[in-house]
Amino acid sequence: MDTVLAQKLEKPLAAMTNEEQRKICFDLFNNYWEHAHNHGIEFDVVGTMSISAALFALVAKYGRETAAEFVDDLAKSIRQDEFSFQNRPN
Repeated sequence: MDTVLAQKLEKPLAAMTNEEQRKICFDLFNNYWEHAHNHGIEFDVVGTMSISAALFALVAKYGRETAAEFVDDLAKSIRQDEFSFQNRPN
Protein backbone atom coordinates (compact mmCIF):
# COMPACT_ATOMS: atom_id res chain seq x y z
CA MET A 1 0.00 0.00 0.00
CA ASP A 2 1.41 3.40 -0.89
CA THR A 3 2.53 5.72 1.90
CA VAL A 4 -0.11 8.42 1.31
CA LEU A 5 -2.93 5.87 1.47
CA ALA A 6 -1.41 4.24 4.55
CA GLN A 7 -1.27 7.63 6.30
CA LYS A 8 -4.94 8.23 5.50
CA LEU A 9 -5.83 4.87 7.06
CA GLU A 10 -4.13 5.73 10.38
CA LYS A 11 -7.40 7.37 11.42
CA PRO A 12 -10.02 4.72 12.36
CA LEU A 13 -12.66 4.37 9.63
CA ALA A 14 -15.46 4.82 12.17
CA ALA A 15 -14.04 8.26 13.05
CA MET A 16 -14.00 9.39 9.41
CA THR A 17 -16.73 11.36 7.72
CA ASN A 18 -18.63 9.74 4.89
CA GLU A 19 -16.69 11.91 2.43
CA GLU A 20 -13.34 10.83 3.92
CA GLN A 21 -14.42 7.18 3.67
CA ARG A 22 -15.45 7.70 0.04
CA LYS A 23 -12.05 9.20 -0.81
CA ILE A 24 -10.24 6.29 0.86
CA CYS A 25 -12.47 3.80 -0.95
CA PHE A 26 -11.83 5.54 -4.25
CA ASP A 27 -8.05 5.34 -3.70
CA LEU A 28 -8.25 1.68 -2.67
CA PHE A 29 -10.42 0.83 -5.64
CA ASN A 30 -8.08 2.60 -8.06
CA ASN A 31 -5.12 0.69 -6.58
CA TYR A 32 -7.05 -2.57 -6.94
CA TRP A 33 -8.04 -1.73 -10.52
CA GLU A 34 -4.41 -1.00 -11.46
CA HIS A 35 -3.17 -4.13 -9.67
CA ALA A 36 -5.68 -6.32 -11.52
CA HIS A 37 -4.75 -4.74 -14.85
CA ASN A 38 -1.05 -5.28 -14.14
CA HIS A 39 -1.85 -8.98 -13.67
CA GLY A 40 -3.44 -9.15 -17.12
CA ILE A 41 -7.10 -8.76 -16.16
CA GLU A 42 -8.84 -6.58 -18.72
CA PHE A 43 -10.54 -3.38 -17.57
CA ASP A 44 -13.98 -4.47 -18.75
CA VAL A 45 -13.70 -7.68 -16.69
CA VAL A 46 -12.76 -5.71 -13.56
CA GLY A 47 -15.56 -3.24 -14.25
CA THR A 48 -18.20 -5.91 -14.81
CA MET A 49 -17.19 -7.82 -11.69
CA SER A 50 -17.13 -4.61 -9.65
CA ILE A 51 -20.63 -3.68 -10.76
CA SER A 52 -21.88 -7.21 -10.04
CA ALA A 53 -20.35 -7.22 -6.55
CA ALA A 54 -21.84 -3.80 -5.83
CA LEU A 55 -25.29 -4.91 -6.98
CA PHE A 56 -25.18 -8.03 -4.80
CA ALA A 57 -24.28 -5.83 -1.81
CA LEU A 58 -27.01 -3.26 -2.57
CA VAL A 59 -29.69 -5.95 -2.98
CA ALA A 60 -28.57 -7.64 0.26
CA LYS A 61 -28.68 -4.37 2.21
CA TYR A 62 -31.62 -2.51 0.63
CA GLY A 63 -33.66 -5.13 -1.25
CA ARG A 64 -34.40 -5.69 -4.90
CA GLU A 65 -36.73 -2.76 -5.51
CA THR A 66 -34.47 -0.11 -3.99
CA ALA A 67 -31.44 -1.55 -5.79
CA ALA A 68 -33.39 -1.60 -9.07
CA GLU A 69 -34.41 2.06 -8.56
CA PHE A 70 -30.76 2.93 -7.99
CA VAL A 71 -29.78 1.16 -11.23
CA ASP A 72 -32.57 2.98 -13.11
CA ASP A 73 -31.22 6.31 -11.82
CA LEU A 74 -27.70 5.24 -12.72
CA ALA A 75 -28.79 4.41 -16.27
CA LYS A 76 -30.28 7.91 -16.59
CA SER A 77 -27.00 9.43 -15.38
CA ILE A 78 -25.04 7.40 -17.94
CA ARG A 79 -27.37 8.51 -20.73
CA GLN A 80 -26.93 12.14 -19.61
CA ASP A 81 -23.17 11.71 -20.09
CA GLU A 82 -22.35 12.16 -16.40
CA PHE A 83 -19.70 9.42 -16.57
CA SER A 84 -17.67 10.57 -19.56
CA PHE A 85 -14.00 11.45 -19.21
CA GLN A 86 -14.32 14.68 -21.15
CA ASN A 87 -12.64 17.69 -19.60
CA ARG A 88 -15.28 19.74 -17.90
CA PRO A 89 -15.04 23.39 -16.88
CA ASN A 90 -14.41 23.93 -13.16
